[in-house]
Amino acid sequence: MRITVEATPIRPGHAAGVEAFTYGLLTGMAADTTCELRVNVLRGTLDQWRDQVPAERIGWAEVTQPLRSDTAPGQLLRRWTPTRVRDSVAVRRAVNAVRHRSVPRQRGADVTLHPFHSAPIGSGPSVVVVHDLRHLRAAFHSPGFAAVVRENVARADAVVVTWPHPYRETLRLFPEAAERTALIPTPTFQPAPDRAAAHPEPGLLLYPSSTATHKNHATLLEAMALLPQCRLVCPGPLVEPDASRLLARAAQPDLRGRVSFPGFVTLDELNALYARADAVVIPSLWEAASGAMLEAFSWGLPVACADAEPLLAQLEFTGAEAAVFRATDPAALAAAVYRLLADRSRYAAAARHADSRLAARTWTATGGDYLDVLRWVADGRPGPMPRSAFAAELTGEETA
Repeated sequence: MRITVEATPIRPGHAAGVEAFTYGLLTGMAADTTCELRVNVLRGTLDQWRDQVPAERIGWAEVTQPLRSDTAPGQLLRRWTPTRVRDSVAVRRAVNAVRHRSVPRQRGADVTLHPFHSAPIGSGPSVVVVHDLRHLRAAFHSPGFAAVVRENVARADAVVVTWPHPYRETLRLFPEAAERTALIPTPTFQPAPDRAAAHPEPGLLLYPSSTATHKNHATLLEAMALLPQCRLVCPGPLVEPDASRLLARAAQPDLRGRVSFPGFVTLDELNALYARADAVVIPSLWEAASGAMLEAFSWGLPVACADAEPLLAQLEFTGAEAAVFRATDPAALAAAVYRLLADRSRYAAAARHADSRLAARTWTATGGDYLDVLRWVADGRPGPMPRSAFAAELTGEETA
């Protein structure tokens, strides 16, 4: 089976969870010797992709793509363009049309995998991965991106969703696609290394995430003003327009020297931060599932998280316990951190217990589940869609 992976929407160092997901999935699929993998990536990023996915069996192709928002000029434009304009249907369609001209035609591929659902898919047999559907919700509505997602789900031969909550959302919003939609959960993106040694620094809080608006750093920084004994490190891509505002707030006297945004960090640097952290705080307003939460569990770190619907669902299916707070209330967030640190050993034990449910999940097994779906599409979708045994074990009725 010849598979093309359309990874041009993902720039290394800028795409956070989707980036880590794609690295892991490619590594897992490359372990199967029965398929040929060709991956399209942005021109100038090939060395970074090869560093993260050192599989010799992958054929790489670099593609030049204009009008990117993850370049320096694009970030500047994103910072000053009104959201209603940037996210409009007209602008999104125009940008996508220009970008799409640069995507090579998939000659010789039996099926194409699109690991990012907010970029338009092309013609031919295809599988699209849906991570979350926040753009279709009133609180986060983005008409341009919502239109792309709807068109992708309608056009794709198969849809794969990464976690139970967005899977249920997909079935609710697109019931007509139920028979070609599968749930395939992933491993923890960046789990604690074997024999990792943790040396927590009292009061050091960690929130690994991009600075996208829905990640809700703004509430976290106001809570830090109420936590003078704590320090905060927020590694992750500095995404405009919020990055500049957050850096300016962190430089004010009440937070200066206690809050840092180091930008994108290497895996070794991220592990060093987890090893030092006293706790992980996740104020996000929406997620597919929080990678930071799963990584915290793998380190045995206590977690405070917002009461966002997907995060509560994640606590439920991992059997975890966290200090939960109202997502947009800085005082509630600060109180949750106080509770967490006052009973740290209990929350840390709960984190270690939650990790045990996902610890055995591997990227090789995940890649195998994806290959089953890709092969089903390449063969003309004979019979029922393949289902992940791990998903059935994790959620029971979700894949019945």
